[in-house]
Amino acid sequence: MAASAPSSLVSVEALAQLHALDVAARAVVDGLNAGSHRSPFKGHSVDFADHRPYVPGDDLRHLDWKVLGRRDRLVLKRYEAETDLGCSLLVDGSGSMAFQGARSAVSKYRYAAILAASLAYLVLHQQDRAGLLIFAEQEITERRPARQDQLTRICADLEAHQPRGEGTAFTALQHIGSPGYRRGLTVLFSDCLSSLDAIDAALKRLVQRGHDVALVWILDEDERDFRIADVSRFVGLEGEMEIVAEPRALAKAYRAQVEAHRLGLRRICRSLGMVLIECVTSEAPQHPLNRLLVAQQRR
Repeated sequence: MAASAPSSLVSVEALAQLHALDVAARAVVDGLNAGSHRSPFKGHSVDFADHRPYVPGDDLRHLDWKVLGRRDRLVLKRYEAETDLGCSLLVDGSGSMAFQGARSAVSKYRYAAILAASLAYLVLHQQDRAGLLIFAEQEITERRPARQDQLTRICADLEAHQPRGEGTAFTALQHIGSPGYRRGLTVLFSDCLSSLDAIDAALKRLVQRGHDVALVWILDEDERDFRIADVSRFVGLEGEMEIVAEPRALAKAYRAQVEAHRLGLRRICRSLGMVLIECVTSEAPQHPLNRLLVAQQRR
């Protein structure tokens, strides 16, 4: 892969600051090609898996002669096959992701796009497959995991999308969780402005289908701490009504709601054995990516 970045979303300089870790799925993955990740299918690599009975016509080179000598049984050794990783990047493209506070240089959607494009770069650089799903109300932009020219396509899709409509995380995750998708690593980038029940149901279904899921929760600084001093007009980005309010009167209750949502997300991800990465858009993108890579390497 060329050293130059194919898009303004990908900063080679920022990627150089990442730890020397591969993008890995912690679960067994279904791959299409030879690679470096453990597969549910048995093959003939270096790691022994189990035995199976000999069938006339099998290759005698894989007979376990020790078992034959001890038990007078013909069995073949089977080994864990290695496979490539299919990494599906789910980016929330709904209206709320367009928000950009006064202390942030980019919107939540732009930040998510930078993280997704950078992760796609890393996945493809290690000869694995990357795919993209941008989800919003009545809209899905999809690219199935692939290799050839995939980074250019992913970056173009991310830059072309304009955040709008209501978030449909459940629908998007249900789509990825269909039988047509092979098991692999699924990384969701979202502000998670949905009910905890809906998020729990969607993530649970995906995990139960055998995917290794990581959630990157993205907030703007102003959303996280609500440090707005003056009376302001608040406009809903997903069709809600406008209100004029005194922020200081709402700050305590608002922060309590954010903290309750955070604890709820943590509880859901912990119960499902998932990685949860929290970040704000004022943070350098390589930092949450580093935390994600380190968390995925832990077994």
